Amino acid sequence: MNALLASAPLLLRRRGALADLLPVLAFAAATAINATVLGGAAAFVGRVPTGEAPMTGEASVMSFLAICAVIASVLLVPSAVGLGGSAARLSLARREQDLAAMRLVGGTSGQVGSVAVLDVVAQALLGTVLGLGTHLAVTPLLTRLDFGISPFTVGDLLLPVWAYPVLVLALVVLAAGSAAVSLAGVVLSPLGVARDSRVVRMSVLRVVLWVALVLGFVVFMNIGAALMGQAAGGMASIAIMVLFIAAIVAGLNVVGPFVVWIAALVLAKAAPTPSLMVGARRLAGDPRAGWRAVSGITFALVIAGFLTMIATLGEATSPEEAMMFTAMTTGGLLTLGIAAVLAAVSTGVSQTARVIDQAPRLRAQHIAGAEVGQLHRARLAEIAIPVALSSILATGTALLVLATVLGGAPNDPMMIVQYLVSVLGAYALVIAAVVVGSPLVRRYALRAA
Repeated sequence: MNALLASAPLLLRRRGALADLLPVLAFAAATAINATVLGGAAAFVGRVPTGEAPMTGEASVMSFLAICAVIASVLLVPSAVGLGGSAARLSLARREQDLAAMRLVGGTSGQVGSVAVLDVVAQALLGTVLGLGTHLAVTPLLTRLDFGISPFTVGDLLLPVWAYPVLVLALVVLAAGSAAVSLAGVVLSPLGVARDSRVVRMSVLRVVLWVALVLGFVVFMNIGAALMGQAAGGMASIAIMVLFIAAIVAGLNVVGPFVVWIAALVLAKAAPTPSLMVGARRLAGDPRAGWRAVSGITFALVIAGFLTMIATLGEATSPEEAMMFTAMTTGGLLTLGIAAVLAAVSTGVSQTARVIDQAPRLRAQHIAGAEVGQLHRARLAEIAIPVALSSILATGTALLVLATVLGGAPNDPMMIVQYLVSVLGAYALVIAAVVVGSPLVRRYALRAA
């Protein structure tokens, strides 16, 4: 047992510095985004006036702007938290072979679990500290943004001191929990993990649940909102609408892997080229990882779709409306910018990690006769399929929500152009991820055994 535990660090660290750096970057991004978004929302909520006296100027619009800030938080925070959970699973996934080997040579479930979870927790702690430093560094820059109201100070945008340890603890606990759940395959079937013989199956219930959410949202907006508006003054209906929208956006990560799995199975059988067939088979073997690599892009596209709604508000006719429109425009662009950063980190980390995961397969395929160019094309197909599907799902979801809330689909040409620019930006992120990971493909394919 002592020999096993003494060799554990060597087993878990032999994959190289890059493999350890990727989860740390993901934890850092998740921490910085969560702290910044929550601090901004708290700043708006803190300015909501109290009392029943007539309100004018800034005070008259702060309640609405606070609701918008909360909506942005509801959309951004779960995705940032999900990035932290993905980082933990990503860290552990590349070590499954080593952990399974530890089980096969006599390590108990408790020993393997302790080694793995403590390793992930250490990476999470390092990432959260870096993330808090990033949050503190960018906060002064955010005070220069024009929201059309009195400028925020650094103190306004920072969280209370007690909130930072709570945030760090929450993300570390999330990392430990995600690692513990991911360990189930190693603990219950170490030989199956070592042989990589697991069979992937996706349930159609994923689609059923998401469709039920969409139908519930449409019914509520057409019937329930009117009834609750008459009975509760409208605030309850706004809260339920926000929850529905957040659930629908989060549900994309439930239905997305199923859609990728079905499309990959079809393309694997009907692919006209070997590269497309190989890429589709990789996706069919791990659709969750394939979707996880583009989930940030999907979210950014949904946010871009929501941002187009601001263009339908028209021109301001009073100083209060001018404040509200300026705040919504600046806040929407800031939300989109944060979503883009989230997408960039998520896509870059996930795609690079997938190349590291596939290193033995890349080497084996090259030995079997596949050229490096063919391996690049197979990886491009593996990325392009989920990106195309995510674009369709994100666009459809944004249009559905906007049409339901506004009573019709947007038809302003400038809104369409704005959304197309966002789509092109999403594709640019994918291209950047391909470029970053391409040298690794060649390195692992040509690496000596």
